Amino acid sequence: MEEEGRKILIKLLEKHGGKKMIEVGCGNDELLKKISKIFGADVKCIDPYGYGENVIRMKGEEIAKINEKFDTIYTVMSLHHMDAMKFLKEAINALNEDGKIIVVDWKKGVDTGVQEYYFSLKEVLDMMVGYKIIDKGEKKYHFYVVAKRN
Repeated sequence: MEEEGRKILIKLLEKHGGKKMIEVGCGNDELLKKISKIFGADVKCIDPYGYGENVIRMKGEEIAKINEKFDTIYTVMSLHHMDAMKFLKEAINALNEDGKIIVVDWKKGVDTGVQEYYFSLKEVLDMMVGYKIIDKGEKKYHFYVVAKRN
């Protein structure tokens, strides 16, 4: 099931990725190393409990405190671990003028074996105040949204 989310992310990055990216909620830095290699991008990561040489230990909701602007901010299977509304409000401030945010997460109702609250695509779209939606959709286990500043 997790592989589906990563494949969605890679396809979206092929269309919407940039040269300076940040992964939010990485755990370890395994995925960002892969993405950095595939796309030749400078990729950082934030995660309050993460580990690895490229991980900044902080909450996703604090992304604007990094005081950098990014071409692409992405989060995969992590939005449900944070205060999603606060993260989306702060992330817009960390995007460069033409920057994009990519959100890939479990669909509401999917049984992951972990009792957590998963958002519906509609709930996330409703939280994306100040964003212009570029792409969105759902697959078997995940939904995705690509947006930029309005």
